[in-house]
Amino acid sequence: TGNVSILASQINNGSSDACGIDTMTVSPSSFTCNDVGLNTVTLTVTDVNGNSSTCTATVTVEDIISPTAVCQDITVELDGSGAATITDGDVDNGSFDNCPISSITVSPSTFDCSDVGANTVTLTITDQSGNIGTCTATATVEDNVLPTALCQNITVQLDAAGTASILPSDINNGSSDNCGIASISVSPSSFTCADVGINAVTLTVTDVNGNVSICASTVTVEDNVLPTAFCQNITVALNEFGSVSITAVQINNSSTDACGIASLSIFPTTFTCADIGTNTVTLTVTDDNGYSSTCTSTVTVQDNVLPDAVCQNITVQLDATGNVSITAAQINNGSSDACGIDTMTVSPNAFTCANVGPNTVTLTVTDVNGNVSTCT
Repeated sequence: TGNVSILASQINNGSSDACGIDTMTVSPSSFTCNDVGLNTVTLTVTDVNGNSSTCTATVTVEDIISPTAVCQDITVELDGSGAATITDGDVDNGSFDNCPISSITVSPSTFDCSDVGANTVTLTITDQSGNIGTCTATATVEDNVLPTALCQNITVQLDAAGTASILPSDINNGSSDNCGIASISVSPSSFTCADVGINAVTLTVTDVNGNVSICASTVTVEDNVLPTAFCQNITVALNEFGSVSITAVQINNSSTDACGIASLSIFPTTFTCADIGTNTVTLTVTDDNGYSSTCTSTVTVQDNVLPDAVCQNITVQLDATGNVSITAAQINNGSSDACGIDTMTVSPNAFTCANVGPNTVTLTVTDVNGNVSTCT
């Protein structure tokens, strides 16, 4: 309780009187914490006849009782910089002492990310006489600060196979955390031709203590890979009207594109008699995303249509010498060819007296491309 009392007998050291001592008193006789140390007391001795004498003594008051330290467990949160501080009052749970307490301290009192979890702290109580009492408590340090997730938009190109992949580092734009980042992931992370254009992705940032933050960004997927144009040479024949048309499919030789071919076109597409022989044509392959490639091939145009040989019968007169000659033009009755006639001949073309009467002759019509027809 911080109090102590003494008796006169404790101070008396052989006081005496010839007639006898009646009473002995000491003053002061009680002490408190305020009296710790040296105190002067007076002993008053009274004999049986009322005579009194006094003497003084020193009473040294000591406090040897240690304080009672009482602790309580606490939970503390790290701040945005990854630090936390506690005071003795956070841990003290009603510590007491018979005499006034001089100081209360707690150790350790500061924590950082390395202290996340349970930490033993010691509360030290010191009274005015230097007596010490201690107790321990558990300071549970928590990191509930979410990481800061920062994203950036990016543009990626599909490869020749029509695919593209990204890494979390491609999207991360300086994400941070007070205690450190454990992992960063992005979803989706792979793209195909179906994703050409703008795609929303999510960056997930997890710190070392399991706190999670997310941010969103845009991945623009582009297909800048040109299609591969493959051509093949072909041979075509003019029709009876001296023309022929071709399609891109005839020239295409399995052109490819990872994201798909939208269209095939060719130039030129039509040929006439003027194009007999080899002609260079260009195949244009356009993919689904508007990119084009070209290749060239040779279209050999042939004229395999025979001329139309048309004959007419004629009558001719022998001359005075008994001879007559005819020309192909006399026999021709409108022979034609889409590409043009080169030559016409008739056989036989000379007659004598021996031939008087009907004679069969053959008209041979040859077009400009060497095709031959006859009529009689």
